[in-house]
Amino acid sequence: MVSQVQATAPMVWDILTDPSYLVKPYPGVITIETDHPGRNMVGTKTHLVLRAGRRRMEVFAETVELVSEKTMPMRIRNRPGGLFASFESVIFLEPKGDHTEVELSFDYELSMGYLWKLFNIVMMEWLVMDNLRSYLRNLKEICELVPVPA
Repeated sequence: MVSQVQATAPMVWDILTDPSYLVKPYPGVITIETDHPGRNMVGTKTHLVLRAGRRRMEVFAETVELVSEKTMPMRIRNRPGGLFASFESVIFLEPKGDHTEVELSFDYELSMGYLWKLFNIVMMEWLVMDNLRSYLRNLKEICELVPVPA
């Protein structure tokens, strides 16, 4: 999935790595906890609690690659437990003059033990894809906000 964002790559990068923005792009997220304060870095472990329908679900992740906005990608993988048996999320930023192209890839396998008897798998697949589309749309909106003059 690709989104054109009317903001510079450093600005998009700052938002992607700033913990105060962590919950904003994700629809359905109730809480996000990280294992340390401050900016996202390699080794940061994250625990997300989210709502899917009327169900409470968990996702465990770890940032495994994150250098700078000039040397992409940002790569996040799952940790054991929760909604996914496995996943890898990769975000690439490509500066394009006055805007940035944000490309998100998300390869995953749902945890059948976690979902068994709770969800229709087709519905869960749709929810995951809808969440990714919403994430890119929300990230774009946040990055394109004009700051209030001081």
